[in-house]
Amino acid sequence: MLSVMFFRSKRVYLDYAAATPVRKEIKKAIQAYFDVDFANPSAIHKEGVRARRAVEKARLAVARSVGARPEDVIFTASGTESNNLALFGVCESVNQSGVAYDDMEIITTAIEHPSVSAVIEILKAKGVTVKYLPLDETGQVIVSEIKSLLTPKTILVTVAYVNSEIGVVQPISAISRVIKAFEKDYSNKIVFHVDGAQAPLWLSCHINSLKSDLLSLDAGKCYGPKGVGILIKRHGVDVSPYIYGGGQENNIRSGTENTPLIVGASLALVEAQQNYQARADRVSLLRDGLIEKLLKIEGVVLNGSPEKRVANNVNVSVAGVPSEFAVVSLDEAGFAIATKSACSGATGGGSAVIRHIYNDDLRAETTLRITLGEETTKRELDNFFDALKKHIEETRVSHSFLTKS
Repeated sequence: MLSVMFFRSKRVYLDYAAATPVRKEIKKAIQAYFDVDFANPSAIHKEGVRARRAVEKARLAVARSVGARPEDVIFTASGTESNNLALFGVCESVNQSGVAYDDMEIITTAIEHPSVSAVIEILKAKGVTVKYLPLDETGQVIVSEIKSLLTPKTILVTVAYVNSEIGVVQPISAISRVIKAFEKDYSNKIVFHVDGAQAPLWLSCHINSLKSDLLSLDAGKCYGPKGVGILIKRHGVDVSPYIYGGGQENNIRSGTENTPLIVGASLALVEAQQNYQARADRVSLLRDGLIEKLLKIEGVVLNGSPEKRVANNVNVSVAGVPSEFAVVSLDEAGFAIATKSACSGATGGGSAVIRHIYNDDLRAETTLRITLGEETTKRELDNFFDALKKHIEETRVSHSFLTKS
């Protein structure tokens, strides 16, 4: 394990799905691109050429890591931008080919990250028809139902590899096989986009294994710097730009490349993919131990699949214990956890993901998301469990007293 310098205090951080620290090796490697090789990579002088070489070296490293061609690796400013570029870019490309928006169909799920679901709403307003894949009781796509939704008007299917709240791992390659079989039968092109932001530390992101056409990634979720995302596209897939200017990133994403963050993103992704299996095996044991203890508490239920679950995710609902109150109380006790994804957390309220899957408002309003990192220890989880159990007991005693009064 590469060392991570993080939280020397007694606080315990358990919100790794929202953000990870930057590996100290990566911080050291990118420093020179802030103050020595800081030049614009588009410049033709020697300083610019050195910066360009760094960007292209990073692009090649990412491409090799995920099985893509270097020219099909697009650096963006975030995972959110990568998702936006994928969805808007595909629809705009199809529109430019002569297909009206109201003749397009997109298939997705109702539990996508806001950076996908918000774009879907905008595309709906443009006239695009949107269909939603049915989910089972754990939030996993029912693959056998996909074919019935596909039509000759379908241009795009978008599904998250790992749900950012409940950690369910979708059967991406199985979904792709259904799509590709339909394409073959009906001779129409359907682009399959996968939001892979939560995956690199724990699962393979090789596009040939996933059989995806577009893959969005976020360095800030795998021990790289924040503010840099990646969109991987299969060669030949058309994506129109929605940011215009100097034609950087193969004319798909204009704007001066952020050399230090791009270098950091490549180092983080390569490291994540080199060691994902060993990391997942180790952390999943800690995850399972915590889940086992939590489920022994009366009124605690697990959200999502016990088996088809990413290695670091624990998501539970605690009957009678409001989510936000629990998070604040635990924060004061020294533990950082979440109620749902950080990008949807700012809006407050219960989890829309839990509400959709279980059709239960109380369950949605009492969810806790605990996500582990590669440096999380059993002692930290034991201490967290004790603090949460104490909070649950005190909350229920208080509620009982108020009810009797």
